[in-house]
Amino acid sequence: METHEPLLADEIPVGHAPIVAAITPDGRHVYVTNFGSSSVSVIDTTTRRVITTIGVTSGPWGVTVAPDGLRAYVACFGTDSVAVIDTTTRTATVSIPGLNKPLGLTVSPDGARLYVASQGGNRVDVISTATDTVIASVPVGTGPRNVAVTPDGTEVYVTEEGANAVAVIDTATHTVIATLPGFLIPRGVATSLDGQRVYVTEYGGNRLAVIDTATHSVVDTITGLPIPFGLAVSHDGLLVYVARDGDDSVSAIDLTKNEIVDTVPGFHAPSWPVVTPDDLDVYVVNNGNETVSVLPTPSGAYPDAGPMSGGTPVDIIGEGLGNTTAVRFGCQPAASFTILNDREILAVSPRLATDVKIDATIGQHTTRTVGRFFYHPDSVLTKITPTSGPLSGGGTLTVTGRGLITTTSVRFGSVAVTPSSVLDDTVTVTVPPAEATGPVPVTVVTRSNSYGRSTFTYVGPPGITSVSPSRGSSAGGDPVLIVGTELASTQSVTIGGAAADFGVLSDTRIAAVTPPAATLGPANVTVTTTGGTATAPGAFVYV
Repeated sequence: METHEPLLADEIPVGHAPIVAAITPDGRHVYVTNFGSSSVSVIDTTTRRVITTIGVTSGPWGVTVAPDGLRAYVACFGTDSVAVIDTTTRTATVSIPGLNKPLGLTVSPDGARLYVASQGGNRVDVISTATDTVIASVPVGTGPRNVAVTPDGTEVYVTEEGANAVAVIDTATHTVIATLPGFLIPRGVATSLDGQRVYVTEYGGNRLAVIDTATHSVVDTITGLPIPFGLAVSHDGLLVYVARDGDDSVSAIDLTKNEIVDTVPGFHAPSWPVVTPDDLDVYVVNNGNETVSVLPTPSGAYPDAGPMSGGTPVDIIGEGLGNTTAVRFGCQPAASFTILNDREILAVSPRLATDVKIDATIGQHTTRTVGRFFYHPDSVLTKITPTSGPLSGGGTLTVTGRGLITTTSVRFGSVAVTPSSVLDDTVTVTVPPAEATGPVPVTVVTRSNSYGRSTFTYVGPPGITSVSPSRGSSAGGDPVLIVGTELASTQSVTIGGAAADFGVLSDTRIAAVTPPAATLGPANVTVTTTGGTATAPGAFVYV
């Protein structure tokens, strides 16, 4: 981890007791709530000046901007309302009542819904942005503070400071579908670009928790963050910035490694960061001296690892890169590179077999190192065990291969699951549930961005419709045909509780040989598959 010297960055004066900031989708303006002066400062990111101050009702706290950039929404704690700001005229046009001490808020990806943490009512209120009215209220635990919605709009994550928990709300039913305990004053919350992870700052635990959205469980924690407050994920999904109130600094965390890669001091009780859409600047609210600082994103290569076969897109951040004429990974030229602006180059790694420096040639003569890149062995998936299972999931699947040590997730179709164990040649993971039977691709995702693929088949529960003949000798040895459904993955057949030799003929038929009878009379026929167990009571009679 690097620690930079105090910043000589722009500090933009704003109102009294600033708390939260939000940036417009075009990156041109930053809206900052001033809790102490009941106003919102609007910063022009081109001039880095406050161009106007908008008065709102008492105690503005959270702020968010609609996806189309036409509206900003402000939670007004003191008046139990949400102020609606027209970003074109930069005036407050509507006040939505019916909240209860609102703090954090977020807008759905389609802009149709606003989710507001009403701390005083221990609930999350849902507002229709078409009618500017509260249309639902979802009870949650004590002290809801901040909210974040997944990129697909299906779930909302709520930090509950009083309950030391995080609640998960299903946006279709407006119900809590999971509650994750074990946090210590959870405060800020943000989702990853792909929706697979949710990040939560623990104000009392000095750490950042990483939640897997597929399993609704904490899968990692990043420590060493004294009194973390707000956070923001970069738009390329590679970094998360955390405001550290405990030591007046901001940390950048590499999301491919879940490691702190940069920490910059020199802030003043920083409360909230926001990242520009081009990921080149971070605007940080300084609650301590009533300013907003502008932090350039840390120089380097993101991601800084990839497969030896090359082909990894690498975002290179630095200064004075606009006149770059060549990019080299070690002694090899990049497969390709594009100059995005004077501070950013997008390059593609070439095929190599060692860890290297990344050099950029500026103009005709000057060459400097702009980062490092680490090559991992290409990942290979050779097999998975088992290859099928029930719709309910829950079993352990083992992936066998090589170069798997950097596995970050295993995908079952579109569902990503965090591994429970990772070795270079084996990875184990809990199979997630599915909605329908049939095959899904299994994809192992590694930090080198290499993929291995196989197929897992979800199997429905078996059924038995007939056994013929239905009578036979107590000495056993009689061939019988078992007809039913979902029988292709049969693992065992018992008749009268004793194991029977069998062979699967099709998904609907099994040929079996009766074992000797323990007693005369009716015997149960039981078939066990990877999808479950079916029993036909008394379906075969020993005589």
